[in-house]
Amino acid sequence: MARHSAFILYPVLFLGILAAQPVQLVDFDAVRAAGDPASFLHTVPSTVSPEEITCDILIAGAGSGGFAAAIRAADRGHSVCLTEESDWIGGQTTAGGVSALDENRFIEFAGGTRTYYQLRNGIRQYYRRRFALSPAAAALQNFNPGSCYVSQLCFEPKAGLAAHQGLMAPYAQKIKLLLRSRVFKLDVAGDTITSALVYHFNQRTVTRIRTRFVLDATETGDLLPVAGVPYSVGSEPASDTGEPHAAAEPNPACVQSFTYPFAIDVRPGENHRIAKPAQYERFRDSQPFSLRINYSVDYGWRGAFQYKMFGDDPPVPNNMSPGPFFPWRRLLAAKNFTGPTAPSDLALINWPRQDYHDESLLDRTPLDTARILHQAKRVSMAFLYWLQTDLPRDDGKGNGYPELRLRADVMGTGDGLSKVPYIRESRRILPKGTRVIEQDIVAAYQPGPRARWFDDSVGTAFYMVDIHPCGANERGRMMMPRPFQIPMSTLLPRKLRNFLPAGKNLGVTHLTNGAFRLHPVEWNVGEAADVIASLSLSKGSLPPVVDVQWELAKAGVPLVWFDDLRVDHEAFAAIHFAAIRRIYPVNNHDLHASPEAPITRAEAAAALAAYFNVATTDPIQLALHRGWMAVDHRNWFHPDLPFYWTDLREDKFPKPIPPRAFSRTGPVTRAEFALRLAAQPR
Repeated sequence: MARHSAFILYPVLFLGILAAQPVQLVDFDAVRAAGDPASFLHTVPSTVSPEEITCDILIAGAGSGGFAAAIRAADRGHSVCLTEESDWIGGQTTAGGVSALDENRFIEFAGGTRTYYQLRNGIRQYYRRRFALSPAAAALQNFNPGSCYVSQLCFEPKAGLAAHQGLMAPYAQKIKLLLRSRVFKLDVAGDTITSALVYHFNQRTVTRIRTRFVLDATETGDLLPVAGVPYSVGSEPASDTGEPHAAAEPNPACVQSFTYPFAIDVRPGENHRIAKPAQYERFRDSQPFSLRINYSVDYGWRGAFQYKMFGDDPPVPNNMSPGPFFPWRRLLAAKNFTGPTAPSDLALINWPRQDYHDESLLDRTPLDTARILHQAKRVSMAFLYWLQTDLPRDDGKGNGYPELRLRADVMGTGDGLSKVPYIRESRRILPKGTRVIEQDIVAAYQPGPRARWFDDSVGTAFYMVDIHPCGANERGRMMMPRPFQIPMSTLLPRKLRNFLPAGKNLGVTHLTNGAFRLHPVEWNVGEAADVIASLSLSKGSLPPVVDVQWELAKAGVPLVWFDDLRVDHEAFAAIHFAAIRRIYPVNNHDLHASPEAPITRAEAAAALAAYFNVATTDPIQLALHRGWMAVDHRNWFHPDLPFYWTDLREDKFPKPIPPRAFSRTGPVTRAEFALRLAAQPR
C-alpha cells in the first residue's frame, strides 16, 4: 500500500479492513532477525459469530499509558478490557526493553503521579525482597539496582513486569487482560464506537468487545486510522506549526527511529561471539557503528565525545552521560549486592547507533511492517557482533569483546532482543484545540521557571526535546525545555465522542513528541485519559475541565509544576487544584510550592480575587475596596506580612467560603489556605 503523501491524514479504513478483503496483522512477538518476513503475518479468520464480551472501557495497549489508564479505571469502579499484543504488560518498561527509565531531574521528589511512584517503589522492593543488598546500597532510599548513568532507576525488565503485576493484582476482578491480542476493527455508529473486534494471536480466534468507551494506548496509535480519527504522521512543515526548527515541507516518512534493545553481561576469558549476521558490513558502515557521539557545537554543546567501553568515571552533573558505555544503562551493578546469590553486572544496550532509521513503521502494509521489523532486528544483532568483534578495545589489545554475552533470558525471548521494539514516535491526533508546539515548552522561548501555562492542564512532564533522526534527511536534535504541562485539549480528537488517545498519540508535533514520549509522561497521559472517559460515562458528555482536574488531583496527579510537593503530602490535591485555579501562590522565579511557608496578605488577596473569579490587575485594592480584608489602625495593608484567618471579613464575601477547620488563626500556611479554599471542586 502506498505511503500517504500528506502529513495530515483523514483515514477511513486502513490496515486492509475493506469489504471482502482478508485482514493481515503482524505478530510483533514472532518477528526474528532470520526467516521470511511473510511468516510473521497472521490472516484473521472470517468469524461469522465471534465470542462477545462487554466492558465499560476498552483500552488497546498495556504499555505505560494503557496500564495506568486501566488501573485508574478499575479504581474508579469501571470494568476494563485491556488488550496487549505482547505476553508482557508494561510496554517500553518491560516488553520494549527500556528498563532504564527516562525521567526528570526532580523525579525522586516530584514529576510523577502517585501510581507511577508506586510502580517505582515496587521495582525497588523487588530487589530488596530477593537479594541481600550491600550496606551502601541498602542505606539508600533511592536505591538504583544498576547504578547507571542515564537514569535514577535501572533494573531488569522482569522486575518492571513484577511491579506492574503487583499494581494490577487488586483489580483482577475489574480488569480483563487479553494478552497476545490486538484490536483490528472498530464499529462506529455516527460519532460513537459501539464495539471492537480483537484478534488473539495464540488461539487465532476473534472476539467482539462491546464497550462504552475506547482508549488508544498502542505504541503507534494503531486505532487512529481504524477509528477514522484525523491524525498526523511524521514531521509537519513550519508553515503549519510555526515552529522555528520544523522542516520546510511536510514529510510523513520522517518518523523518529526505533530500536530493539538487548542485554549483555561480561564473562572474562570466555568467547560468546554470535554468528556473523547477514549484511553485517552494510549495517556497520551505513549506521555507522561507533561509540563516538557528536554533541554538536552548533547547539552550544561539547562537540564530539568518544565513549570508552568500561570504567566507573564520574558522570557529568545530575547523573547524566557521558560516562563509560557499559555502565551507561547498566541494569544491575554487582557492587550493590552481596552474598551467594549476588548478580553480576548486567547492561542494557539501547544506543543511537543501533537505531533503525531507514524506514518508518507507520501506515505501511503488513508485509512492509514485518520486513522493516525484520531489518531492525538485524541491525541490533549486527551492533552486538560489532561490539564483540570490531570495536577497538580500551586496553589497546586489538578489537572486539568476545567476552560480552547476550542474555536472552533478560528479555524473555529466543533471540535475546526485546519482545517488541522501542517505539519513539506514534501517529498523533489532530486535536480539537491546542496542539503543543516547540515554542510552548522549549527554554529559549519560555524565560520563567515553567513552560507556557495551560489552564486546562491534566498533568505535568519534563524531558528534553530529544529527536532520534529518521532516515529522511533529518539531523538529531536536543532542546532543553522548561518543566511543562499536559493540556486536556491535546487529548480531544476531532471526531468521536467516546474515543481518546492514552499514550504518545496525543496532539503534539513531531518535535514536541520528543519530550512527550517518555515513561512517566505516557503514564500521566493514560491516567488523564481515563478520568476524562470515566467522567464522560457518568455525565453523558465531555466533562468540564475543572471536574477532570479535581478528580486527577485527588488521585495524585500533579497539575502544576512544583519540585517540593510529594504525592503523599496531605494537601497535595488541594494545592494542585488551587494552583491551577490561581488560588495558590505560584511565583515566576522557582518551582517551589513551599507548602509549610506562611502565605502573605498580598498572596491571600490575589487568591481571593481568583476564587471569586474577579478579574483585576491590583488584587490588594480589590480586596480593600470590597471589604474582603482588613487594614490596621493606621490604614496600612502590610502586603508582605503573614496572613491570619482573622484578616478576613467573610461577611463581605460574594459567597461563603468553606468553614475553617484549623486550630490556629495564623500565621496560615500555604497548605492550610489551599485546604480550606480548595475543599470544594467549584
